[in-house]
Amino acid sequence: MNKKLRGGRASELMVAGELLRRGVDVYLPCVDDQAIDLVARVEQQDTVKFYDLQVKSVAGYNRLLGVHPPPQGRESNCILVIHYRHANRPDEFFYLRGDQIAQHVIAGSSWGDLVFNKREREKYGGQSLDHLARFLSGAGEGA
Repeated sequence: MNKKLRGGRASELMVAGELLRRGVDVYLPCVDDQAIDLVARVEQQDTVKFYDLQVKSVAGYNRLLGVHPPPQGRESNCILVIHYRHANRPDEFFYLRGDQIAQHVIAGSSWGDLVFNKREREKYGGQSLDHLARFLSGAGEGA
């Protein structure tokens, strides 16, 4: 059993469950070959908008690996959710929009390194799962 994969899948399901609980339609792709772990569907007045969510699960405050920057021109539809799993205190969740992801991915990194240290956690502290659900429900307003 690959416990790393299990932890990552658990994080994806936790994020999906929390967004569903807050009224966001969430879909799970059959395969994960495009770095899309979840898809959020948001109904607007006369249209439907979809967001690609990538979920990264980490046990410590180290650099995140394997982050895929959003394709150019699609930044507004891409969201990275970071789940810090803690053993002795509540877990932490943050999210970054596509334009924010691009600010923190290390250029030229072959592993998709993303810097998200204490300074970034403080800066994006308000971008929780609850805020993400409101952001998605408002179709991008207030972010």
